[in-house]
Amino acid sequence: MPLANAFLATPEEGRQEPVYPLAVAACPRCGLVQLTFVVPAEQLYRHYLYVSSTSEAVCRYAADLATRLVAQYHLGPSDLVLELGSNDGLVLREFQRLGVAVLGVEPARNIAAVANAHGVPTVEEFFSSQTAERLAREGKVATVILGRHVFAHLDDLRDFFTAVDRLLANEGVVLIEVPYLGTLIDGLEFDTIYHEHLSYLALQPMQVVCARHGFAVVDVESVPLHGGSVLFAIQRAGRSRSASERVERLASQEQRSRLTAADTLRRFADRVRAWQQQFEGCLRQLDRSGAGLVGYGAAAKANTLLNFCPSAARRLRYILDRSPYKHGRYTPGTHLPVVDATAWDGDGATHIVILAWNFKDEIMSQMQPFAKRGGRFVIPIPQPEVV
Repeated sequence: MPLANAFLATPEEGRQEPVYPLAVAACPRCGLVQLTFVVPAEQLYRHYLYVSSTSEAVCRYAADLATRLVAQYHLGPSDLVLELGSNDGLVLREFQRLGVAVLGVEPARNIAAVANAHGVPTVEEFFSSQTAERLAREGKVATVILGRHVFAHLDDLRDFFTAVDRLLANEGVVLIEVPYLGTLIDGLEFDTIYHEHLSYLALQPMQVVCARHGFAVVDVESVPLHGGSVLFAIQRAGRSRSASERVERLASQEQRSRLTAADTLRRFADRVRAWQQQFEGCLRQLDRSGAGLVGYGAAAKANTLLNFCPSAARRLRYILDRSPYKHGRYTPGTHLPVVDATAWDGDGATHIVILAWNFKDEIMSQMQPFAKRGGRFVIPIPQPEVV
């Protein structure tokens, strides 16, 4: 597969486009599901095109999350919220609005520049023990270390916990939000798998990883965003409170469902192959009936899906997207042009394939003018359907 966020400036770049193995394995001892091949982080993240603020749902969630955490942990001006992979500063701006000191750590220089321009102090660097040591020498001590959809990107977990231990206050908390493996399997969310996501987390392996590095999971809550995620609350093992009832319930649920067992994962793989035939068949039938097919959502997950289903990708004219950072570019691997979300108007499009299906409600609401003209939406995951 090509890199999911390596959009091309011209179709000609595709002639020398690099591709990498994309395979998933599971550890039979700890249950950690992970990729078998690691693309260097410098190659993936120094220039990045995903911007949090382009999604209305993410903006609403950011405001709600900051409000809840400020109340839950009694945060004020003397506390520091340190966010890893802070992107354009969307979440940290909400903490600032509530009077809490913030600091972002964001390796994508182009995105970090946007955050700094918006008044969110952001370090243009990867979060590592070296970065943490530098910040510690500057007197930085974090009450909350927040990592939203970044922990799964890490290759060196030992270094991560060393860095956390250096910067976290004695009674501080680490909040890690990740896509949940159980939801991925149940909802057939295979398109969440791409080179940036090195790990696919459940509670059991997270507990093992934390224990190995002197930490413990003390709470977990479900998050509906991104197709189904979980938010882990983690503290130092020697200073952590007892695990909440939610932790106990989820642990029991994972044991009953044999979430990371080999037979569970094999069944998932079989379901994905069956889905592929159904989806390609759905678009083939629409195409033969004269439908004008376009995609919506030039997301990383869309590129996993399209490259896994090349015959379906060839039936799409282009991909609509709201992010100006992607307009005029071409999708990796399939080389479809990415255009403004209004480009469908007057272009003969009859069906929009919602590739960013985790935001389907938001997208369908935005595209009501299309629907009112008789347009239809194709929802690919978990089963292809036309609505």
